[in-house]
Amino acid sequence: MSVVRSLRIRLGATQVGSLFGLDDGRVYFRFDDAYAKNPSRPVLSQLYVVAPALGGDAQTAAQAVASAEAATVAQLLDPGLDVNRGDGKFGLPPFFQNLLPEGPLRKQLIGDLGLAVDDELGLLAACGGDLPGDVWADAETLDDAALGRLIGQSRDSYEMSSGQVPTPQQTSISGMQPKVALVLDGPGRYVMRSRQMAGRHFIGKLPTSEFEHLPEVEYSALRLAAAAGVEVCDFSLEPLSVIADRLPYAMQQDGRNFLLVSRFDRDVDSATHRLHIEDFAQVTGTPSAGKYAGTYAAIGLLLKRRSSRGEADVDELLRRIKVSELLGNYDAHLKNFSLMYPLGEPGPRLSPAYDIVAYGIYISGSGHGLPFLPGPEKRTLLTPRTLRELANAWDIPEKRLREAVTRCVDQAMTSWPALLKELPLSDPHRARLAQYIQRNADVQSWRKRHPDAPWF
Repeated sequence: MSVVRSLRIRLGATQVGSLFGLDDGRVYFRFDDAYAKNPSRPVLSQLYVVAPALGGDAQTAAQAVASAEAATVAQLLDPGLDVNRGDGKFGLPPFFQNLLPEGPLRKQLIGDLGLAVDDELGLLAACGGDLPGDVWADAETLDDAALGRLIGQSRDSYEMSSGQVPTPQQTSISGMQPKVALVLDGPGRYVMRSRQMAGRHFIGKLPTSEFEHLPEVEYSALRLAAAAGVEVCDFSLEPLSVIADRLPYAMQQDGRNFLLVSRFDRDVDSATHRLHIEDFAQVTGTPSAGKYAGTYAAIGLLLKRRSSRGEADVDELLRRIKVSELLGNYDAHLKNFSLMYPLGEPGPRLSPAYDIVAYGIYISGSGHGLPFLPGPEKRTLLTPRTLRELANAWDIPEKRLREAVTRCVDQAMTSWPALLKELPLSDPHRARLAQYIQRNADVQSWRKRHPDAPWF
């Protein structure tokens, strides 16, 4: 007899489908027919949207939109869609797998809940009321007809005598750095919240023994990125003492700081007070373990075709790539870029930057977390040749891309020398970061053109 666990997936108040797994390790997701056939459905992920063909007159464009919608519906109704299948070893399909917590939080939750390490469905059930964005995973009880629909129409054959087991009901925060979910509990006081607690929501990025003064370094990197023209999230540097509860006593008393980041996917004027977001591992259907397998070319192409801001978001992507290169942020992978779905706007757009760290302070290296284009080259820089290749891949004039990078470098070099002196970095960190920045070829070229400008 097959044993089924099932979660009801919704996007805000909209019912989307069922995520179900059997005790042999197979996990599947199936969209509801009503969701798939609704032309006004909210988008769960660009992964499931077929984009219309570009070009042509108004009539051709309308036909392309209708054709793309029909293809999208057919894809949503396909019970054997590959991206809706887990790995057969209790892993979730990629979109849902990338909703799960990572790093220390994941290990802690698995231990606290008594889950098997590979039980991703159980972990999603536990975090289902507080996932990133506006996705919800609620415990679902299925009748025989619903069980038959889910199990009987998949690509694999199942034993048709099946029964269901209940699922339990934590916070899911992605990323490897130690983090806690916080709620403002009064002026200058934050508490580690339980799910759905009222109040303004934040993420606290905690200090770690691996990288000395990491909160100060990330705070400084975000300040520098903003000065270079990058759109960043709201953040501040705060003492650990303002977290009012549940921190280890020694951490409360040691006088260190943490990075407080405002959650742009929370506290919005909607029925659930949440804003839908998805990272580019979800957008591209990439399992979380493959977050370094994408390319910046693919991200840019998706932004051009799917973002409501189009090429303006491609410019923003280039700024983030260049700033990461200048600061030694070697870890800009698929999960560090996200689409957000602002209320009242016609489509998604690139979210503010939320994870820029100047690892060049700690680690010698160069290059980026992802390759620019498919191929064997790794850790390459944003050179004129690379820009030319990206222009071809994106069908955007090379001049536009070059001007976007030039403006970014110019803003950085006119603001960073003074800003670097006031940032809360240790003197050795400040010196190492200045040295790292000055080694960049674009910085050296800028310096030759502006020999009298203030310098580090």
